[in-house]
Amino acid sequence: MQLIPIYFPNFNHPKQLMKPSIPLSLLAAALLTTAPASAFELHHSEGALSLNTTPEKLVSFDVGVLDSLSALGVPVSGVPKSSYEGHLARYQDVPVVGTLFEPDYAALKEIKPDLIIAGRRSLPAVPELRKIAPTVSFASAPNAFLKDFRESNLALGRAFGKEEQAKAALASIDAKVEALQQANKGKTAAVIFTMRGNVIPHAPGDRFGYAYELTGLESVLPAKDPKVAEAPRPEPGSPEAKAAAEERAKTVSGLAAAEPDWLLVLDRGAINGGEHTAKATLEKHPQLGQTKAFKEGRVAYLDPNGWYIVGTGLNNVNTITTDLLEIMK
Repeated sequence: MQLIPIYFPNFNHPKQLMKPSIPLSLLAAALLTTAPASAFELHHSEGALSLNTTPEKLVSFDVGVLDSLSALGVPVSGVPKSSYEGHLARYQDVPVVGTLFEPDYAALKEIKPDLIIAGRRSLPAVPELRKIAPTVSFASAPNAFLKDFRESNLALGRAFGKEEQAKAALASIDAKVEALQQANKGKTAAVIFTMRGNVIPHAPGDRFGYAYELTGLESVLPAKDPKVAEAPRPEPGSPEAKAAAEERAKTVSGLAAAEPDWLLVLDRGAINGGEHTAKATLEKHPQLGQTKAFKEGRVAYLDPNGWYIVGTGLNNVNTITTDLLEIMK
């Protein structure tokens, strides 16, 4: 058997360095072209969505996201049925694709969206929506509102090539939040939701508990444990409903006795142009009507549509913080 000599080059000798058969620049270019590329990447509550092209037909069931898309100048092809005014007035003539809770699948199939953004109320419909188009959602934790708000809006800005606009809008909001927190340093508050004469307190961690974070006001109520799941709403007239009402009454009595510096009140009945009854509700309440905050006019009546329907949009939070600063400065 003939032995074939194997040549091992001396890499320390300059004349024996092995030359690549393909220039390194061409090899790098080839690797880049074969690697999967994504023209559009959107980070959302469940991870990241990558698409080959930026969506041109976008549907949003999340009115807060819709408000941010409006601020960023991103066009939208379908919206849920709602009352669109102010910054959202541009959506009055956009095709309706269902309600905040129930998508209209026929309307969606007609539009053929490239991307659907589900809202909190339409989350149960996500599996069906994903049969029509890629679907994402943005959750906002009431006990980490500003962090989630910043991350979701920066994600939208980056995905749609509007990062600088998103940063500028967030900087404006940050300045107002800082001014609010300075104005309210050492002060306390209670957030109250009124509906048909009923009073429902909201502590940090509850749905509207992010008002404490925005304003810098300390809650007179203990924060809700984020690990404890919210109990399902009991049937009206049931023993459970009666027990819940009694517990709420106790909580309201305690917060009134704590004499908060501010009452922040959201009037559920005033949504979409309904009758404003919050002031009358507080006035008639045997304990809240006697608080110093109510008697001395330290009550902030929150815009019902802005807080209840829109929520986390860039334009909306800018308006919310501007209004609060005007009241509390």
